[in-house]
Amino acid sequence: MIGLTIILIVLGVVVGFISGLLGVGGGFILVPVFTTLFSLTGLPPDTSIKMAVGTSLLTVFLTSIVSAYKHHLRGNTLWRCALVLGVFGIIGSLIGLKISMEYLSGEIHRRLFAILLILTSIYGIYLGERDLDKWRDIPSSLHYRKLPVIGILVGVVSTLFGIGGGILTVPLLVYLLRLPIRMAIGTSCAMMLLTSLPGIVGYMLQPFPLYQHLFNIGYVSLIFGSVVGLVAMVSSKYGALLAYKLRSKTLKNIFYLILMLVGIKLLC
Repeated sequence: MIGLTIILIVLGVVVGFISGLLGVGGGFILVPVFTTLFSLTGLPPDTSIKMAVGTSLLTVFLTSIVSAYKHHLRGNTLWRCALVLGVFGIIGSLIGLKISMEYLSGEIHRRLFAILLILTSIYGIYLGERDLDKWRDIPSSLHYRKLPVIGILVGVVSTLFGIGGGILTVPLLVYLLRLPIRMAIGTSCAMMLLTSLPGIVGYMLQPFPLYQHLFNIGYVSLIFGSVVGLVAMVSSKYGALLAYKLRSKTLKNIFYLILMLVGIKLLC
């Protein structure tokens, strides 16, 4: 039990730091690790992946609170943009929840998640020749008509795979809305507060027996999610501080490299 607690604490430190640094919820790390841990406790594969997704959303929500606040203090959160994304993200979350519960097996779920990460990283690397540092200011006019589509897409992916949606939101805001990457990261953190919450509730409401060692409600383990989430809330502020000391291109390269490595690991 002590060993498991140490693993959860270390996981929280890593996920929180990455969340604050890159504006992602850390679900692309949480879901694979949680899936492995839940499998080791005796849960079958199909159940483990769903429990991992639901618990990851709880952690993402807790982490996003601090990350969004830290970026807000720096003036890098477009709240109106985040609100529009979040509202339409809720619609997408309901769609993603239905797909996850009724149509996906654990193995398909895992492989689709891995492919999503790899394709996103390839897309970012392909466009990496563009100099993101030249986008330092907010565009004079934002294309708000694009936000509903982005929000629904992110909401579906967020609930389907247990991520905050930042791995899609950040590159989409950068390349479609031409936001500076730090502004995209701050706005992404704020949006995740809204998109992760419906998923949490949805996974909690799914009928599933209580496991004493997981202290779960539906497909959400309160013990795993709270321990990792609370630790991540502390470490995320340091990631947010580092984000303002690194060049935009460096941030982008770190972001897509992590996605690529995790995606390949899941497919192997």
